[in-house]
Amino acid sequence: MILTKQKIISYLLVFLFTLFVVLPVKAQIPFFPAPETLDAFPETPTWDLNKAETCGRFLCSSVFFFSDLDFRRERIIVALPRDITKSTREVALEVEQRARFIQTVFRGIFNNMRTFIINNPVEERKNRNFWLITNEKPLHPATPIVEVGIENSQTVIYVTLNPKIGLVQQAILTITEADARANTTTISQLAQTWRNKIRESFSNALWGLEMDIQRPFLRINVPITIIIITFSLITFIRILKKILKKWHRNLQKEFHEIYETLKVNPEENFSQNNTSKEVKSQSYQKTSKNLNLIQKIFTRGVNDTKEVIQESLSFSAKLFLVDFNQRRNFIKQKMNLIELISNLLFLNQITLILFCVAVILVTFRDTRFLFNLFFTQSILLPLIWIAMVLTDKIIDFWIDNLLDDWAKAKQEINPNSNRPILRVNTYSPALRGATTIFFNVIGIFLTLAVIGISPSILASAGALAVVFAFLSRNLFDDMLNGILILITDRYALGDVIEINGFMGCVETMNLYITALRNLDGQLIIIPNGKISTVVNMTKNWSQVNFTIEVAWNSELQKTMSILQEVADQMYQEKDWKDKMITSADILGIEKIAHDGITIRLIIKTQPSEQWRVGREFRWRVKKAFDKAGISLGIPQTVIWHKDN
Repeated sequence: MILTKQKIISYLLVFLFTLFVVLPVKAQIPFFPAPETLDAFPETPTWDLNKAETCGRFLCSSVFFFSDLDFRRERIIVALPRDITKSTREVALEVEQRARFIQTVFRGIFNNMRTFIINNPVEERKNRNFWLITNEKPLHPATPIVEVGIENSQTVIYVTLNPKIGLVQQAILTITEADARANTTTISQLAQTWRNKIRESFSNALWGLEMDIQRPFLRINVPITIIIITFSLITFIRILKKILKKWHRNLQKEFHEIYETLKVNPEENFSQNNTSKEVKSQSYQKTSKNLNLIQKIFTRGVNDTKEVIQESLSFSAKLFLVDFNQRRNFIKQKMNLIELISNLLFLNQITLILFCVAVILVTFRDTRFLFNLFFTQSILLPLIWIAMVLTDKIIDFWIDNLLDDWAKAKQEINPNSNRPILRVNTYSPALRGATTIFFNVIGIFLTLAVIGISPSILASAGALAVVFAFLSRNLFDDMLNGILILITDRYALGDVIEINGFMGCVETMNLYITALRNLDGQLIIIPNGKISTVVNMTKNWSQVNFTIEVAWNSELQKTMSILQEVADQMYQEKDWKDKMITSADILGIEKIAHDGITIRLIIKTQPSEQWRVGREFRWRVKKAFDKAGISLGIPQTVIWHKDN
């Protein structure tokens, strides 16, 4: 196996990726020791709000009371110090169990008061605004008394005895030195803070129970209303997306139509499209130059008329290509804008759905502690993808402008060539597709981080890492070779090429694959990494390689004259002159054989026109030979007879 420079770079990139990005599995010997983290012990789901987190030298867990809104008030964060006799996972499970135990005690105390509140509701009926979540409420009259005390030489927070509402004196939680250090305060200050927090949580839970008693349907009406509003907005967004999609299809069709016009001579296109408003406007602006050309015809004489006409045609072709560039750029900018708006509308749909779920969760007490999770994700996730989409589209605009400036510079050097525009239409989709994949990968990793799923967990699977490394090797090969193909301009969209024995027109191309469409209509997909030798039949110009075999008794001088006359006649006709760069070049006698004499000639044509010109030329040669009585070569056989 021959190691090319491209393959060496690919293997080096894969090795570095495997070495520094993919985490080693337990059965491997790592190159560098990995620090012990909580992600190495994924027993607790990442979406569990009580999941332990590292906070300095401690492991901490958050306590959520079902009546609270985390974004309004500070959470209670309990902590445990690391223990050298226990693993990190064991300490994490202990602090998580402690947080869940505190939540269980709180719910038990509240359930003991539920019967009393149902039988003895508040007599005063509150108005609708009072029950708004954002409205600050006073302490509920039945709020239990929460105190700070000492039990077994430790500071505890407890509820006092109240037989009237069915409460016994009961400790809710114990405050430790680790709690105070993790919260950067003293035990006494932390005890007062948590005491007020717990008392307010009891009050909010009791007011929620009062709302269910006084307005039993209010809690149900909120989710129904928000669902109707969300569904209406999503339907409206879907209608807008359909309108934009239809508009985008029309622009694609228009872009494809004006792009197809470049597959023939631009001078012909100018003559066919010079009635458009854009070309008329540009022609009016260039009136002085046309007048100068007309003046040259009268001042320089008849002998120079042909040269002046060629100059005028060159200016016409250049004017058409300038008009084409402007129209193409305008359509591409509109398509980019439509794609940007469509992506933003799609992200708005996701935002509405997440926000609807968040409102439903906050409406019910038992799910209210999850509101912070969904509210954060309903904001962060769309913001992440909006940032990715905006950045991607800004890069797309920059790529298109950069390619357009490059094409204009190339067009000024050779105004009659449409090759720069063909290359721009090849480079633009490939580069934009690569940037889209890049920003999508970044968006996926950021999304996993926000949701709480560490990408390292996926990468730590040994089999998955091996498969990914193997696939990435091929992807790197394809990508590197695709970049080289674009840089060296081996072919562009619309070129007819032959790769590895497969021949067809380049229909699509990106950094990873090239798609050819053959004469049978079959689409051939070739990975760029497998492309070594390319035969391009339509780059810059093409050529008709014509051979004909005539009989031995044919007049060769007359035959060659007829071939030249047929080619010259085609070259003088308007329909064929635009497709032929030169008339026929008679190379002479190619072969003398027993069946005839072979004559070869070549005709230089515009790109992709060699087949059309060749078919027309053969048809005319057949008619001319029939008229002149020239026959094609006939195999001759000589029989020798010898008597015995």
